[in-house]
Amino acid sequence: MQDNIGTRVFGKNLENQAEKASKNLKSKKDTTLDELGGKENIINDAIWTKEGLNKLDSPQLVSLYQQEIYEFLYEKEKSMGEPNFQMSSTKINDTMRATTVRYIVKLIRCFNLKPETLFQTVDLMDQTIPLLNPEIGELELVSLTCLFIASKYEEIYPPPLAALLRATDIKAKDVIEMEKEILNKLNFNVISDNTLVWLQLIGEILGYNCKYTDQIKQRCMSLAETSLTSSLFLNHKKSVIALNIFMAVEMNLGSQKTQFKWERLTQHQKPSNESKTLKLLTYILKIK
Repeated sequence: MQDNIGTRVFGKNLENQAEKASKNLKSKKDTTLDELGGKENIINDAIWTKEGLNKLDSPQLVSLYQQEIYEFLYEKEKSMGEPNFQMSSTKINDTMRATTVRYIVKLIRCFNLKPETLFQTVDLMDQTIPLLNPEIGELELVSLTCLFIASKYEEIYPPPLAALLRATDIKAKDVIEMEKEILNKLNFNVISDNTLVWLQLIGEILGYNCKYTDQIKQRCMSLAETSLTSSLFLNHKKSVIALNIFMAVEMNLGSQKTQFKWERLTQHQKPSNESKTLKLLTYILKIK
């Protein structure tokens, strides 16, 4: 137990690292514009809202093919069967995972990265933990490596590795080695249909009351980020999480404000009020 004290990846030590990184980057803001996402923001602002959802006039919406994409992703998720993530079979417990995810969230905001990068990073980490079964002291390395991989896929200007490691004792060569191991274990299949993908797609299909757009999107993204932190959502299909998020928001704001058109969903049904996922999300909204 004494061996892990210096490299602990949960608790106060880890929580303070993102703050330290943020201060270091801000002090060098004039010379490291790319590391802070300066160029990226110009592009992101034209495509994404602050809540991480597509703007209505964004070409990335490909609204003409929304239904086909929806049906394809549904069949793909269905063919994969039910998620079966057993945290108890690994050396990482729920508290360690939750603290690490919060650390990643802070880094994402520190570097001004896209919501896609956050959701992809956490999904990669959750896929990697059962495959590698890392020691407690290796979890920080695994999470930062997943962030490094995800940012290269999702960002136009990903932060340099040296910037990601600035507030840690991790060496770049260790990240490169871990990157090779993760990619080989996953057969380079690192892009997944995570909760945000489903949230954006289902949101555009359901539609919503434009008068309350900001309230709806803020609540949806807040619940989506919360679902990343809690291991209670690990064994739920991502589409089911997204559906229950919209249902929870509808119950919170009222159907007159949201005006979701549930009948547009051809592959899913409107979540039941007795859904355990829905009850959990509704409770989270009440205490926020």
